[in-house]
Amino acid sequence: MARVTTEDCVGLIPNRFELVIYACRRARDIVSGSHISVEREDDKDTVVALREIADKKINLEELKDSIVKTLQKYSPVEESDIDDVESVPLKDDASDISFDNFEKENASEKKRKKIYVTESDIKKLIENNRKELSEKPEDDNQDS
Repeated sequence: MARVTTEDCVGLIPNRFELVIYACRRARDIVSGSHISVEREDDKDTVVALREIADKKINLEELKDSIVKTLQKYSPVEESDIDDVESVPLKDDASDISFDNFEKENASEKKRKKIYVTESDIKKLIENNRKELSEKPEDDNQDS
């Protein structure tokens, strides 16, 4: 029965891999208690799902949406916790904002994330390393 059912479904969903995903999702819905729109006839849930797809008894768009929804790791935010009055408009040109000012303003955020090195600290480390490297050849030349 399943072979005949899959051949009936390929006309509606030409990609067999997509058909498997749809049928699996529908079979899981049936297992969880969803209403069956065809007679069971001692068939397993997967065969019933394929028969429903072949008979066009279920909406494939709704099924696809439910598949996408279950596979999404992050769902889109529907409501913002900030009112329009409290929101700050974004600047079109943010080139005048320096990285150091941003770090000073967000110091508590960095401590929470355990980020303790600022861009200015990195620049100081690089300058110190350059000074040390420039001093080493002079010391080596004097010792020779």
